[in-house]
Amino acid sequence: MPATSRVYTLRHAARLLGETEDTVSDAAISMFPEDGAIQVIDDDFGDEDWALASAFTDEGIENLRYIIDKTRLDGS
Repeated sequence: MPATSRVYTLRHAARLLGETEDTVSDAAISMFPEDGAIQVIDDDFGDEDWALASAFTDEGIENLRYIIDKTRLDGS
């Protein structure tokens, strides 16, 4: 497997997939790092505060599409 050279934020993944951020967030709940989902620490909230941002590799984007399509087919 090639090294990861870029990741996409949840917001950008939603745009790439033509989905809402909520839909992508729901699909990502069941994903792990080996599925292409990672957490990025963002400290833009101040010196003492930080937040986690979801991000996805190229493989993660493919897995999100699969999860979203499967969820729709299953009627969930």
